This record gives sequence, C-alpha cells and structure tokens, in this order.
Amino acid sequence: MRDSLLILDYDRLTSRMAVRMLRGGRICCRILPWDVDEETLEQEQPAGLLLCAAADTPDVTIPPQVMNYQGPILALGAAAAALNAALGGQNGVYAPLAALMDLDYSECPLLNGLASGQRLFKGLTPMQLPEDAQQIAAVGDERAAVGFSLGGARRFGMQVDLEIHDPDSARLLTNFAQNICGCTPWWDDEAFVRQAVEDIRQATGEGNAVCLMTGGLYSNVTSLLAAKALGDRLTCVYVDTGLLQDDEEEDFFELFSQRTGLNVIREDHRDRFLQALKGVRDPMDKRRTIESILTVIRRDVQRSVPLLNAVIRGRSYMERLSQGEETLGLRAGVLCVEPLRDLFTEEVRQIGRFLGMPEEILSRQAIPATGLALNIRGEVTAERLDILRTADGIYRRLMQEGNQIRRLGTLYTNLEPVGNYYSIILNALTASDIGLPRAARVPYDILESAMEEIQAACPKVRRVVYNLSPNPTI
Repeated sequence: MRDSLLILDYDRLTSRMAVRMLRGGRICCRILPWDVDEETLEQEQPAGLLLCAAADTPDVTIPPQVMNYQGPILALGAAAAALNAALGGQNGVYAPLAALMDLDYSECPLLNGLASGQRLFKGLTPMQLPEDAQQIAAVGDERAAVGFSLGGARRFGMQVDLEIHDPDSARLLTNFAQNICGCTPWWDDEAFVRQAVEDIRQATGEGNAVCLMTGGLYSNVTSLLAAKALGDRLTCVYVDTGLLQDDEEEDFFELFSQRTGLNVIREDHRDRFLQALKGVRDPMDKRRTIESILTVIRRDVQRSVPLLNAVIRGRSYMERLSQGEETLGLRAGVLCVEPLRDLFTEEVRQIGRFLGMPEEILSRQAIPATGLALNIRGEVTAERLDILRTADGIYRRLMQEGNQIRRLGTLYTNLEPVGNYYSIILNALTASDIGLPRAARVPYDILESAMEEIQAACPKVRRVVYNLSPNPTI
C-alpha cells in the first residue's frame, strides 16, 4: 500500500470525523485502537499517526510504542496535553469552558492557510511546554498555549475539537497529511477496489474462496469485489435466514443471477433460524444465536468447497465496532478477508455504485445479518416477522414516494407485542455515521398514510407511533 495515515481512536466521534475529512481529500487512512501494538505499527508502516481525542476525553495516555514511533505525530484535543506531558512538559487541571475564544496561529507548515480568529472551545488543559518546543497556537489575552510543535521530532499537539463541515478542521488534517507526512491524494474508489482485489487474490492464492451472503448491502458489495478478483474460483452461498425485509430476496437474486452472472447457491435455513430463536427475547442473545448458526453454516460450506483458501466476509467499520472480532469457525489454513472492514456505510454504497450495482438496491438502508430479528421486541415468531415486514414495506414505500429516503441516515420499523395485539414504531434518523442520532422531521401526511395502510393490512396492529428518541444501534 502507498502512503497512508493511522488514526488512533481515543474518541469515536473525533476519529470518524477525521477519517471522513481525510478521505474526502483522497488521503488514505484507517482507524485503529489507541493502544495499538508495536507489531501492527511495524506492519502498517504509516506515513504518520493522528491521535484523535476530544477536549473532554478523560484519562488519555500515550503508550510507549506510540512514543517510540519515528514518524510524525499529531495529537488532537486531550491527546495534545497527554503528548505534551509525555515529551516532558507540565499540564494543569482541565477546565470546561464551552466558550468562544480568540485563537492566534504562528507560522508553521501544519497551519498553512489557517487564519487566526474566534473558535469554540469546550475546555482547555493549561500546558507548560518542554523547553525545546515551540508554541504555534495561543488563546486569550494571556496567550495560553493550545498548540505546540517539536519540529525536530516531528511531534505536534493542538487542543482543538474537530467540527463537522468546518474548513479549518479539514485544512489542519490535510496540512498534517501532506505538508508534514508527505502523503499524496491518491485514495479513491478505483484505488480501493484495486487494493481490495489484490488482498483477496493474495489471501486466496491458487485455491478457491467462498463468500457467505445474507442479502444485505455489505455482503452484496463484498461478493462483487470477490468475483472481480477470483472469477469462477469464487463460490457464493446465499443463506436464506427468513429475516430479511419484504422484497430483498427477490431483488437480490435478480441482481446476482441475471445482472452479474454470478453463480449463487441458495440454502434455505428459515425454519432453522426460527426454531433457534424460539423463546429468545434479549437482543444480544438474538444476535449471538444468529451468529452461532451462521458460524455452523460457514463450517459446513467450507467442507463442501475443494481447495478452499479464503472466506470472504462483508462487514463495514461500524459493524466491526459493534460486533468485535467474532469467531468464524475457520478451518486450519483458511484466511478470512473483510475488504470493507474500514469503510462507513456511505462509502460501501459508493464502492457498490463504482462496481455497477443498481441504485434501487444501493439506496436501501443497510441491514446486518440479524435482519429484522432485533427490531422485534421479545420473541421472534413467523407471525411477528410477517406483520413487521408488511408494516416496514409500507413505511419504506411511502417514504420513498415522498422523496424522504436520500436525506436520512437510517430508516427502520419496530414491532412491540401488547397483549394479543401489536404496536408498530416508525423510526427515521438524519444523522450519519459520525453524527449524533436525531429523529427526522417526517411530513405528517406520510405518517398518517402509514398508520392507515398498516392498520388496514395488519388487523392485529392496534397502534402506530413515530419515535422521537430512536435507538441508532437497532
């Protein structure tokens, strides 16, 4: 891989904003935990490290392996004060502010193109810099240090919070990437696909690979990448869990059987999943149950494919973050490749668009392998799935007809049993992967039509409500 940055995650929101801003400038970067091990740093050989914390991130420490890294480091927010202390400076006590302050910049390659002026500070930690450090940013009449440079060691700290859609935040990161680290703006859809294809081919070698598909956005895009890399050495197995939305399966087979020419083997496991979920009510238990069945299915599929060297799995960054590193039941010598592991949902859609996936499929909300199971409160039954599918299909159709889909971050429907009847909860979020979730302002006529159609189609639904405090993890 060509020049790239590693973002060490002390604060998830700050890290995601940094990734979006850098990739928007075609800078290759990826997020890793703040306590990344030394072996990973040696393998990655990044052009620079970006330590991402907010001003109020608590208990920020910089591990020895990061301090021993020889390339450039830029620490943001509370990480700047932690870096100052690690370099021999002294810190005071953090003080919350939430105030506009006059910020003055000094001449420095990190700050090229940035103009002094007012900026919002959530809080500040007083810093007494090391003797060989230079102050490059100051606030207030007392010119308190909020930014410093240790030029010879290529260490930089800025006690500022990144802000969404802020040109100065984007310019600061771009200056670090290009002026300090020497990165070039080469990262785009074509470069990603080229790298993903190379990774898949390298993992597979001269053997074969299998891609387990559940009909969702991530596995669909992953299978297209794998097919581009391996051709007929790829076996795609579609696992019918019975948990998908109303019309996803039909569209799925139209795409992959008729438009791409991929040979997809369909395995019907609907009864198996329903039986396993019987009596399971806790969302985390549902997730574990579904994943355990998929693990068993993966093992069975592996035994059926000769000369198997790799399993290609479709997971995005946000899925990896929520699920962790799960066991896949891989055979000895078989590698797992997750080409989308560092991408956000919209970036996955963009790659699918680049590969020629139809827009009507790309525009849908991304749903993980758990499908609708987590959207049902309590036990998952065939009746509840049918009612939820019907209600969800009506809601999505009306939102599509009302031109509401494109402006939303997430759209989903919940079902809640109430005695022998059900309530349907409609949800719509405007936030992206990096923003805070907020309920969208859905036109009332759409909600009214949804209520009328859902109750007409589902006699057991006695109540339809719109949720103003939705849970973005569902």
